Amino acid sequence: MENTKQKVKRFLCLPVTETVENKIGDVGKLEAEAIDNGLVLLKSQMTAIEVIETLEGLEKIIKELYLALVMSAGICEDCSCCTETEDAVSIKLPEFILEDAGIPKDAKLCAYTSEDSGEVTVVEAEYKHDLSDVPKGILHILKEIGVCMAGLNNSLMSEEIIYGKQICCYENKSDE
Repeated sequence: MENTKQKVKRFLCLPVTETVENKIGDVGKLEAEAIDNGLVLLKSQMTAIEVIETLEGLEKIIKELYLALVMSAGICEDCSCCTETEDAVSIKLPEFILEDAGIPKDAKLCAYTSEDSGEVTVVEAEYKHDLSDVPKGILHILKEIGVCMAGLNNSLMSEEIIYGKQICCYENKSDE
């Protein structure tokens, strides 16, 4: 892990119970690895068996996260909706057309058809995320376990909380 010196904004205080101490040992010898949307604390030095045990623990967390996606998106029962959804989020236009329309080149696009004329209108999407944001490897795994791509796309676009709904958060009153 990379050791960098930066200005400290806040401190994170974690209770060290006997159970925690029995699992990880001396907490003074931990390293923190910041990942998108999380923080992983690991012993700074581990034996081979400790690395294996750590991988086992991480695997449990990964399974919980995949389960949250499955519960949110549902299981696919009709593959045609999944294919249609994947096609719908892959709208691409040449940069000069986007520029003429005043749409940023990295914007997500939506297409609509007019029933009367049959014309297709392409506009910038109102949402931030869709299936195109899911890394191919994770998308492949989700398909393999039967996750409905249309449901997943809806979860991504809605940005609703799908993991940790029951967790009570404590706000830092000094930040107000």
